[in-house]
Amino acid sequence: MEDPAQIQQTMLNLIQLETEFPIKVEGTHTLPYTARIAHLDTSQGMLHLKLIRPLPHEMAPGALFEMVFSVGEQRFEAPTVFSGREAYLLYRFALPTQMVPSDRRRHKRYPFRPREKAYVVVQDGSVPGHGLSGPLVNLSLGGLAFRVDRVMRLDDHLRVTPGPGFFERGKAFPMLKIRDLPKLPVFEARGILANAYERGGETIVGIQFGEMGEDELRELQTVLELRDLVQRSTPGLPGEAPREGSPRSPAEPKGPAARIPPAGSQTPDALRQLGRRSTRLLLVMAPGPEREQVCGALGAQGFLRQETLNSLDQALANLRFDQGATLPMVLLEPSPSGSTPLEDLQILQRELGERKELQVVLLSRGEAAPNTGDSALPTLPWPTAEDPTWPLLLDELAGLL
Repeated sequence: MEDPAQIQQTMLNLIQLETEFPIKVEGTHTLPYTARIAHLDTSQGMLHLKLIRPLPHEMAPGALFEMVFSVGEQRFEAPTVFSGREAYLLYRFALPTQMVPSDRRRHKRYPFRPREKAYVVVQDGSVPGHGLSGPLVNLSLGGLAFRVDRVMRLDDHLRVTPGPGFFERGKAFPMLKIRDLPKLPVFEARGILANAYERGGETIVGIQFGEMGEDELRELQTVLELRDLVQRSTPGLPGEAPREGSPRSPAEPKGPAARIPPAGSQTPDALRQLGRRSTRLLLVMAPGPEREQVCGALGAQGFLRQETLNSLDQALANLRFDQGATLPMVLLEPSPSGSTPLEDLQILQRELGERKELQVVLLSRGEAAPNTGDSALPTLPWPTAEDPTWPLLLDELAGLL
């Protein structure tokens, strides 16, 4: 679209609706700036854009930028040129001479609010990698947007603060889950990072879905059809998310409080499940049906990174030369006599203490559980499918609570 009258009318609509949208330096992967049009000067062919954060002082007039905004159901990209600084957080840009439809918004997007509890967890690779999580902002057949509340390293579960380069367009997310959608507890897919921008001090990430199977597509269509039906039957419910940067309602708490599970719920939250998936466990137990049962119980609760060794001697030898970023948690079967190899374990813990922490847990068989008297060797109830207590205790020992 190159009609100047239509472009001016579009800009006036953006002013009237106080629409916020991302702008970015053309051809770069830096985090976009959130902007809204404060004033349109048609005589000079200029837009005065109010930004959420300042542009670099070294930004020179003539720098090429790209605006991305929505008009109705269509998304557009428009090139513009930086002209200069007008006031604090207020900058002059050239009025775009063309608007190009953006194929990133071929599907209608449905907004979600924090109170609805829909929650996104993505993983950018296998261990070592990163897990991102936060509340769902909007959803369509083509992708989603969510607010990044937490970024965690999968190898040691440490929370990290990523720089702008972390949110690079094209970044792959081979594991993507949306939890607590209407009529769909968990939706799984793959995705690619399409965009990221700041909004009132928060980071919003847009993800484009990868190829989906018929079952996944049917599940998603069912959710969105229900969403569309609710929107049509509820007067005043907007078709798009509320204006970015608008004041947060007291009923919509920010951060972890926005996703507290319902009272009485025993389902671990998404981050704990992600932590379980990345926790290394070394099960030291003689091979046989009992070991298979324990491995099955651990796997059913989400502890998927399991290693097994037949004896403590093998475990001690392997741990001394373990090259991983973190050592596995050792789950140790007590000997038939009930004795515990405290001395050997304490020696190894002292040897590794300068470099890595060695966590050892003794599996107990009910009343026959030995009392070691040593906090460095805690006990864990024998993992079974029927006992609901041991997974939470193992979470605590692994530092997931």
